[in-house]
Amino acid sequence: MALIVEDGTGKATANSYVSLAVATAYFLLRGNTDWSTATDANKEAAIIRATSALDGMYSSRWPGTRTNDDQALAWPRIGAWDTDGFPLANVPQPVAYATCEAALYELLEPEALSPSLGRGGAIIREKVGPIETEYAAGASSTTIYTTIRNALSRIVPVGGGMVFRRG
Repeated sequence: MALIVEDGTGKATANSYVSLAVATAYFLLRGNTDWSTATDANKEAAIIRATSALDGMYSSRWPGTRTNDDQALAWPRIGAWDTDGFPLANVPQPVAYATCEAALYELLEPEALSPSLGRGGAIIREKVGPIETEYAAGASSTTIYTTIRNALSRIVPVGGGMVFRRG
């Protein structure tokens, strides 16, 4: 599947917040060799999975509302402001950066951002041969992706407190 990058118009067919060129430049600036050694096809697939995962994880917490009903992705949005009170237009830079960071997770471990937790509990014991897994009753496991959370901190506040928005 080819990347169809959201350009700020609310495309009905978009599947990515960033282009391959944007992600490559992002990681080049950071000296990330894991990204540079992968094939373009694997990078594009990781970007698409990352975009989907971000929308799944954060779309209920994004400020504002989608620009139109038939857009494929959660951005662009109207009435969206960052935590400092500045308007967010098109696909904001923090969303693009978070997409790059999420794409790296997905490149290194496909579906890393969309794990299946089996029975919903955390794994408390695992035996390799023959394979056996034991889940904690009623427990759940949550992975915190710090680089993604940090990239989005101006849009999705972390922790408690109040956020005031212009309106």
